[in-house]
Amino acid sequence: MNTNPVKQYADVVNGAIHINLPKNFHAKRVELTIVALDDETPPLSAFQQFLLDSPEMTDDEYTMIEEKRRHLQQWK
Repeated sequence: MNTNPVKQYADVVNGAIHINLPKNFHAKRVELTIVALDDETPPLSAFQQFLLDSPEMTDDEYTMIEEKRRHLQQWK
């Protein structure tokens, strides 16, 4: 039994869709979830893409920065 999900995008033509399954997919019953896609999703702005591509700070890194700030505040 193939337990790997198959994800595809399909065009609706005359109220019907056609799904191509892999040759090694031999299930007798399947579960389908049909979700409409918004074809007019605006592309991401350069700034939005920059934010998505930026590295994330770990909790430990944030804690170290806060500790350094507190230490520097003592010298004011």
